[in-house]
Amino acid sequence: MVAQLQLQLVQSLRYSSNAYLVHRGVVELIASLETLSYQRVFSLGYVQGAPRTGKTHLGVHLVGALTHKGRPARMVSREEMVEWFATEVRSQPLGYGETIVLDDGDVLLEEISRTNQSGIFMDLTEKLIQVDGTLVILGSAAPDKIACTKQIQSRLNSGLFFGIDAPVDSELAPLLDLIAKQRGFQLSESKKGFILRRVSRTLPALVECIEKVEEPRGLSAPCTSFNALSEAVGQQPEIAPSNDHKRA
Repeated sequence: MVAQLQLQLVQSLRYSSNAYLVHRGVVELIASLETLSYQRVFSLGYVQGAPRTGKTHLGVHLVGALTHKGRPARMVSREEMVEWFATEVRSQPLGYGETIVLDDGDVLLEEISRTNQSGIFMDLTEKLIQVDGTLVILGSAAPDKIACTKQIQSRLNSGLFFGIDAPVDSELAPLLDLIAKQRGFQLSESKKGFILRRVSRTLPALVECIEKVEEPRGLSAPCTSFNALSEAVGQQPEIAPSNDHKRA
């Protein structure tokens, strides 16, 4: 049994660093973010991905990978940012070379700008500058589309921009399996095939489908009968798999 890393998460998440599938669309991205964290200078990276492309799980994986290599790293959710900064950051120094990952960062920056709390972000970046740290911001919106203060926008403009690309077709089945397991249930090979033949072969579409299976059941075990899956996929016609060799 593989021991789980004790991640420093401000908000508990059901994602596991060890269970993340590093698919083709994020391999170079993760390598670039890890490289940033080892530079002896402050670095800021903004990672843009559409909803349901796995930004949060990517952040958890990055924190776990850095922690495993002895690097200080933590992930901060949008909901806990203000309290975390007030109770911990102002009273405790950050570790040298520490990496902070802000989840839902685009929404966070708009919220603190709207409520005149943008100083929190500026203070955090200053503290990271002092320890040659790294700030990774995860968001759905493009950096230049975030409604934030000029000071925050200037800081974003000075950073690096990354995008989450799509996995290749052959990675969709194991990703679907992982998405289901994260929600506490398993799909047989025939049921995975049923979904993959009827849902648009994209990561957001697969996540949305599994969420529809999970949602009506609340805290009870999700029903994964073919009838329930048919309702989740909306009786879509079968979709032929795409060419798996489109990416070299």
